[in-house]
Amino acid sequence: MSLAEIPPMERGRLRLFAINKTEDEARALLDEGTHAIQKLLGVNDLNPDFIELFRLADLGDMGLDDYLHTGYDVPRAQLDPQAGRLRALEGCVLVVLSLAFRDLHVTLPDTPDLTLIGTFGAPAPEWTTTETVTSASADLYTGAHKPGKPVSDAAMSGRVATAALLVIFLITGLVVWLA
Repeated sequence: MSLAEIPPMERGRLRLFAINKTEDEARALLDEGTHAIQKLLGVNDLNPDFIELFRLADLGDMGLDDYLHTGYDVPRAQLDPQAGRLRALEGCVLVVLSLAFRDLHVTLPDTPDLTLIGTFGAPAPEWTTTETVTSASADLYTGAHKPGKPVSDAAMSGRVATAALLVIFLITGLVVWLA
């Protein structure tokens, strides 16, 4: 059994975990940092920029629901139904954003040290279709692109003249530099 499944290329999701450890064990996790969190989650390669482990007491009077809304822009519509539960949590929590998993498919093993409190944010849209795009603006992306018109003689003459002027400029600069 797994604690959570993270699909590849997931974006815009936040997972909140309660840490089921004593105060001293949780403090040791805080002190040890990323390696301890990787071990706790059972994942070898996490991006630490998208993980936050903290004591709820450090929030002071601010509730966890307010912190998630203000700090992570989680919509109130998702937080309000769980506000009582979020405010009742004690100890330490772990916030893990989708980007922490480096776009990989990850299965978090079920462990007694973690409890998944919730997953917040919009699920990824389904991008499957059976329709064929036939508009002219989609031709570039569907392989129906028609070759453009050939370059005119005037445009080609202008390019040749520009190249000739650059060569003359470089030769003149070389002569002045050597003199």
